[in-house]
Amino acid sequence: MPGEADELILKMQHLEAEARAQEEARRLEERGRSLKSRAQQMAWAAQIELDAATSRQREGEEKIERAKTPGTPPLDAADLLAQGKQIAAEGRTRVVKARARLNYALDQMDESERQELEALRASARAETHAQLAEDPLFAKAPAPGPASPPEDEGEGA
Repeated sequence: MPGEADELILKMQHLEAEARAQEEARRLEERGRSLKSRAQQMAWAAQIELDAATSRQREGEEKIERAKTPGTPPLDAADLLAQGKQIAAEGRTRVVKARARLNYALDQMDESERQELEALRASARAETHAQLAEDPLFAKAPAPGPASPPEDEGEGA
């Protein structure tokens, strides 16, 4: 009778561990999906900003080149040069910020993949506990047979 109670207690412990692992897997999957979705949106926006900033920087550099072309009136060249430098500097600043946001978004996507992996591990733990709770070999400990001596009686006793 005490062995049967121990088996039931052990089975309940495995079922409880299975439930905890399933809940953890569910929570991690949700968090991973949410994180990945937000990171993808952030990456998309950062990529658009990066493209716009690169285009603006290129525009400034083209103005600087036009200012340097021979035959450009000196006053126009000075204006083009000043505008070009300002636009190019603004573009470079925007490019750096957009790249930083894009890198952050990509890091968040990596984190979401790690969350998905953790969810998979938690799911595997839950499955293991479920199998252990239902395993007939695990549940039934071998009973001492009539030919085997009791545990406290040995050959050297």
